[in-house]
Order: sequence, then structure tokens, then C-alpha cells
Amino acid sequence: MTTVAEGAVALVDDERDWNPSTKAGWFAMADTPARSRPRSATTGELKAMAPGERFVYDHARAAWHANIGPIRTPGIDALFETLDEVVGANRQDGEKVKAAVVLDALPGLGKTTAALSFGQAFHRTQIELYGAQVPATGGYWQRIPVVYLGLTSNTTMRSLNAMLCRFYGLPGADRGNADWLANRAAECVANCKTRLVIVDDVHFLDVNRRDGREVANHFKWLANTFPVTFFFVGVGLRARGLLDEGLCGADAAFSQTARRWSVASLDPFEIATKTGRATWRQLLLGIERELVLANAYRGMIARDLADYLFARSSGHFASLMSLLARGCYRSVKTGIETLSVELLDAVRIDQAAETAREHLHASLAAGLLPAGTDRTRREGAA
Repeated sequence: MTTVAEGAVALVDDERDWNPSTKAGWFAMADTPARSRPRSATTGELKAMAPGERFVYDHARAAWHANIGPIRTPGIDALFETLDEVVGANRQDGEKVKAAVVLDALPGLGKTTAALSFGQAFHRTQIELYGAQVPATGGYWQRIPVVYLGLTSNTTMRSLNAMLCRFYGLPGADRGNADWLANRAAECVANCKTRLVIVDDVHFLDVNRRDGREVANHFKWLANTFPVTFFFVGVGLRARGLLDEGLCGADAAFSQTARRWSVASLDPFEIATKTGRATWRQLLLGIERELVLANAYRGMIARDLADYLFARSSGHFASLMSLLARGCYRSVKTGIETLSVELLDAVRIDQAAETAREHLHASLAAGLLPAGTDRTRREGAA
């Protein structure tokens, strides 16, 4: 348990615990400036700090390291390019259905982070272009360019419509039947000029169950009714039959969803190819520049820990960032102020990454995977 150092000043609670599934939370996230990187301090400067000042400084570094990113990678750039094309081209008149995008990828690759990042940028652009208010008879409506919803394992057609109403902050969002709630939400979408609806965790829908099929079919009605682009995010959506609406064999040809959804993906990082190694190194270099440790040095992770970090994270972004954030916290707490294999070996992360760790370490040691770190060292020695 961490205790407050004697003489420490009162801290500002800077954990941004907003809920993007509500209008208030979404606007707080979209409108709040990005975090400022704490200044770098030498080991001498750290020792010279008063206990209270040091406590505040370390607290700021922990918050910073826990929220690094998003880091732009070729995969993220390609995803954003697809989203921008679909949303930008979706200028159809009201009687025409707008195409949707689905991001279907494995867990831990930054799907939600990417979706929120694109949504934030789109939100800000819409406000800058058209203003924060929508003129209306007798007053105005607030412009709400983006809606974000996270599905649950027991989502029904009625509860989905209630989520939409709750996002807009409508009173009595839990009262009324599914049709009544849907019509209330449709009014808000039209009047607030909503243009993008992000639906996360779509994999919770089971099209083999009646409720799941009803919700999947309801998305088609929403697409017909709402003048928006839907952006669906989930895991294994094609394998779960969501794109085929649960239809099998020849019947799958009648699926409207497969004709309306453009599928994008994010792949795990890999180091088996030259391009993959370059992308992995680019990612680590981007992260390395953001770390605030007194004994950090150039190449600390992008060179000396590149292979180790790949083996520990199995190329999954979420696992990598958890390892580095916890490693930085341990490094600061112990006073080491750098990252090393010895320090990171003591850090536990998600079980999936830990399970893959032994196999990947063995593959690297046996030369079955190209070792980017050793290659970089040989080139430097030459």
C-alpha cells in the first residue's frame, strides 16, 4: 500500500474516470486537452526534491505512463483511412441507407482505443465546422456528432434503445416499450445532427438466440432510420455469423448486413518479416520517447528490449502497454529509474501473454524468429 510522504501537498485527482457511454462523459473526453508529459529530471534532481514534491512528481509520472498513446502505427493509419473514406463518402440523402464499418479483430489489439480516438477527432472536426449548436424553431439543439455505446451480454432491442436515450440524457430513458424509446432516440439523432454511432463489444450478440437476432435485425432498422454511419467493433464477428445474420449455406446470400458492412481489422504485431520488424521497432521508438525515467537512454526499449518485449506481449498492444506501465511504476518505486529484463521479469501481466511467453522466448533463442535486437547490435558494431 502506498502511503503519502510527510509534507506532501494535496494532490489533484487527475484520473479521468469519465464514461464515454453518456453524453456528459463523451464530451468530457472529447473536449479535455491531452495530458502534458511530465518534465524529465536527472537522478540528482530527484534526490534534491523535497518529499512532498517528489511524491507529486512520481504520481504525475504514473498517470502519464498509464495513458501513453494512442501510438500511430501503419495498422491504425490504414483503419483511420478506411473510416475516413466511409464516413466522408456517406453523404446520401435521407431515403438512402448509409454504409457501415465493422472492426473485427482479436482481443488486446487496441480496437476500442482506436475507435474512441477516431470518434474524438471526428467530434472535434464537426464542432469546428458547424458550431456547437443546431438552430431550431424557438431555440437550438446541442450538436452531438458522435454517440458511443457498449453492448452487454444481455442486450435486447429495448435495452439498446434505452442505451441510446440514456446517452442523450433523456428523462425517463428506462420507461416505455422498444418502439417508443427508438422513436425518442431517432428524434435526438436528427435534431442533434449526430453523424457517427460507435457500437462496441458487438460480439456479445449471439445470433443463435432470439434476443441476439432481434438486436442484429434492429441495427438494420436503425441504419434505415438514422442518418448516421454505424461503426461496429468486436471480436470474431464473422465467425459468430453476425455478418451473415445467422443464415447458413445458400441462405447467407440473402444477408443485407454483409452487403452494407465494410470489414476492417487490426493484426497483432509480428517480427517474422522485415516489414513487421520495422513496424515493431517504430512502435517501440514512439513509446520510448514518451517514457519519463531519470536513467532512460536512447535504445532502452527499441533496441535492448525489443525481442524481450515481443515475447512478453506476443505482439498485442494492450499487453505491451500494461507491461511497460507497470514496469515504469516499479522502476520509479524502487529508484532504479530504468527498464531492464531483470526488472520486467518481476512484472505480471495478462494470463494470455504469460502463457505465450515461454514459447516465444524459446523460438527467439532457437533462431526460429528473427531477433531484431541482435541484428541491430551487429549493425551498430559493424
